[in-house]
Amino acid sequence: MSNILHIGPVMVPLDRLVALALMLLFLTACEWRLRRDGRRSAFWPGLLALAAGLIAARGAYVWQHRVSFALDPIAALHVWLGGWSWSAGVVAAGAVLVLSLRRARPAAQGLALLAALTLLWAGFERLAPRDPPLMLPASLAFERLDGDSLTLGDVRGGPVVLNLWATWCPPCRRELPMLVQAAAEPGMPPVLLVDQGEEAGHVRHFLETERLSTAPVLLDPDSRLGEITGGKALPTTLFVDGDGVVRHSHVGQISRVQLDIALRTLRAGSDGAP
Repeated sequence: MSNILHIGPVMVPLDRLVALALMLLFLTACEWRLRRDGRRSAFWPGLLALAAGLIAARGAYVWQHRVSFALDPIAALHVWLGGWSWSAGVVAAGAVLVLSLRRARPAAQGLALLAALTLLWAGFERLAPRDPPLMLPASLAFERLDGDSLTLGDVRGGPVVLNLWATWCPPCRRELPMLVQAAAEPGMPPVLLVDQGEEAGHVRHFLETERLSTAPVLLDPDSRLGEITGGKALPTTLFVDGDGVVRHSHVGQISRVQLDIALRTLRAGSDGAP
């Protein structure tokens, strides 16, 4: 997937690297400019503005998706999983800069720096590589643990969640109980856990050991789904619309809140489709 950097076995989202670089640049430039003006406490205005911006960006995102976060309120503190409203963050950071710098000239320079970095971020979001919409073939077949088969055409007509996983993958194992529970909730679209490249006996033993024998597991012994979608990193969760088009993908462990937000977005897109 084009927005993920692979550094050995580590997956790093490109947008997080860019955001981190811009924040470090903001702190460095603020301190350098204030030291030139002879301020001894040159580091703190930028740090306070950055902290206020991050808190506001996270708070605005949580409020925007408050219905989803109500499913797991503590997830609001899991900032490492992502979820930010950067416009709210920029406004908060600018306000704190003005209040902490007080004088007109350094405040104006700080705001100009913040505006320049905001434009860089906006340019990155506009120009960042994005995967084109991918339609999964209806003939793509998987094996059930009971020996029967299922094709993607069998579940066409509404949203479907496909989770690529394996028993040897630690984050897959961590998210699996949540996905099994979510799949059993009333009104939930099909959530299919597609094991990549493992034998039925091994997967069945794992599920029995973990007391997850009711999991909606399918087998993809040749890992064809991963090859077609480029989801070679596990776990990867695909959100597929009723026509079989992958509208969103989540690489890495997914939370219940992230699952709900992605599903609401998928349903809204499907409802608005002609």
